[in-house]
Amino acid sequence: MNAATVIVSRLNKLEQDNRRLKLAVGSLLLMLAAVPLVGSIMPQQIPEVIEAREFRVVGANGTSRAALNADAIVYIDENGQSRAIIDALGIAYLDENGTRRAAMNAYSIGYNAENGRRRSSMDADGLWHFDENGIIRAQMDADGIGYQDENNNLRAFMTADGIGYFGETGNIRAQMNTDGIVYVDEDGIIRAQMGNTQTLTPATGVVTRTPAQVVLYDADFNVIWRAIQ
Repeated sequence: MNAATVIVSRLNKLEQDNRRLKLAVGSLLLMLAAVPLVGSIMPQQIPEVIEAREFRVVGANGTSRAALNADAIVYIDENGQSRAIIDALGIAYLDENGTRRAAMNAYSIGYNAENGRRRSSMDADGLWHFDENGIIRAQMDADGIGYQDENNNLRAFMTADGIGYFGETGNIRAQMNTDGIVYVDEDGIIRAQMGNTQTLTPATGVVTRTPAQVVLYDADFNVIWRAIQ
């Protein structure tokens, strides 16, 4: 390759580079010239206020999955069933059958069974648990904790004064308080005590109070065994 050929080749390459540079600069200038136009158009395309009666989120199959309107915010499952609702009354969760299972409002929090019956509730007065028949089985409030059987009879309690257990007839069967622990039979006779005890002398009718001991009684409330510390 002679010198003339090399020079021609280099000139051709230089012209190609020059054309590419002009194209790049022209494109850049065109983009810069368009920026003011975009800036002048965009503010007019973005309104300050958007008004609508309802906003919806639609799934891939075109079904509504969520809705927002003046009344509520609703989440909808793939079957078209509302599952969660937030409105002026509070927050609610519904199962796949549309039964309200849980709710929270300004007054309480509640949980319902599949049949819609209330099973538990909490409000300013306390906490309650209901069985399948709607009967209160357990409660906790400012007075203490209580447990009821299916007949609504108090069977156990815990308060600031102590802990107690009742039989089916409502008679106290066991109790623990600051004086100690007491066990009572089905006839209401004290059969065992631990702690501060009261011993009755049948002949004189005198009740003797003795601390720190364990006492067992027979069915007639006579002492049959005692251990004193």
